[in-house]
Amino acid sequence: MIFIPRALIDAVHARGMKIIQDAVYNHVGSYHWFFLDKPTKDWFHEWPTYTNTTYKEQPLFDAYAAQKDYKQMADGWFTKQMPDLNQSNPYVANFLIQHALWTVEKFGIDGWRIDTYAYNDLAFMNRCNKALLDEYPKLSIFGETWVHGVINQAYFAENNLNIPFKSNQPSVTDFQTNLYGILPAVNEGFGWTSGVNKLYTTLAQDILYKDPMKLVLFLDNHDLSRFYTQVGENLDKMKVGLRWLLTCRGVPQMYYGTEILMAGATHPNDGYVRRDFPGGWSGDTQNKFTAAGRTTQENEIHTLVTKLANFRLKSSAIKTGKFMQYVPQDGLYVYFRYDANQTVMCVMNTSDKAKDFIFNDYEERTKGFTKGTDVVSGKIFDATTKHSIAPMHMLVLHLGK
Repeated sequence: MIFIPRALIDAVHARGMKIIQDAVYNHVGSYHWFFLDKPTKDWFHEWPTYTNTTYKEQPLFDAYAAQKDYKQMADGWFTKQMPDLNQSNPYVANFLIQHALWTVEKFGIDGWRIDTYAYNDLAFMNRCNKALLDEYPKLSIFGETWVHGVINQAYFAENNLNIPFKSNQPSVTDFQTNLYGILPAVNEGFGWTSGVNKLYTTLAQDILYKDPMKLVLFLDNHDLSRFYTQVGENLDKMKVGLRWLLTCRGVPQMYYGTEILMAGATHPNDGYVRRDFPGGWSGDTQNKFTAAGRTTQENEIHTLVTKLANFRLKSSAIKTGKFMQYVPQDGLYVYFRYDANQTVMCVMNTSDKAKDFIFNDYEERTKGFTKGTDVVSGKIFDATTKHSIAPMHMLVLHLGK
């Protein structure tokens, strides 16, 4: 069961903020009373001997999959300490759905992040999603899908695929634009299938999703090494990543501490990426909540995030507008966010050399505009002249007349 102080949620709502509940339907801990005192003998997926999931999602949609592989992926335990709930048991399914509905009603939850989505019984998940959205149509729901491949990921979301099973999950965590997008964009050299071309190619496959604007973007999370660590604590790469996160299509998700350059790898264990945020408690030797407690570089990143996030907050083009990208040229990648009221031009240079760019090269989106204002620095770029962008740098330009 969960216990969330209603006063906390009411205070968050009073600030115009929302609360996202992290829901785990797939499993419980081995000391949960469900497992210690099972309501029925088939409350969990039981095997003759311990059987772990394969963590391979392909058998769920593979036209050539063996049933053995399908069953082990879906019904195998995530770890020995995480007994796998049998959602095909109607009592289990009804309990989980009723608990979900009760939680939203009781606590005023605004969104639902579903853990280990691919490991659940997918027919059950469709039923649960429908029950929640029928009752609370404005609820935001997205599933964690740590998979590899755009088709693999699209399978678990509402999609345009002509396949027997159709997911009704509105959104998923977009691991593809992370693992095969922004990370290689800043860490790999430019090539036909490498560097920023991977980001471009991944986004070009959005045709598979019913609504790619709902996909949840991120630089890192509680299961991944922190982005700052993955880019070798390179400040320029960090800035490019943040500018991309807050302007690309989709819904940005920022892991705590990213805004102050928290570092850490998942080895030897995940605890190194889940350290406490420095400050906020009596006795803390550092307080990163204040500018005085942060280093010069930390304040630089904090200011960047603040400016970009506040611009996004008021930007209809970024929040609800369309997305257009151009084929990368020698490490230079340009995309636009736009609607009838606003156009934002994003110029990303992933090369180790400065690159020139001309507004007229992107006339389909820049025609009629005379200038672009850097939303971070305030610098104005004349749309009629050639400009240079520094190596490993990104500009977010608000176009004007």
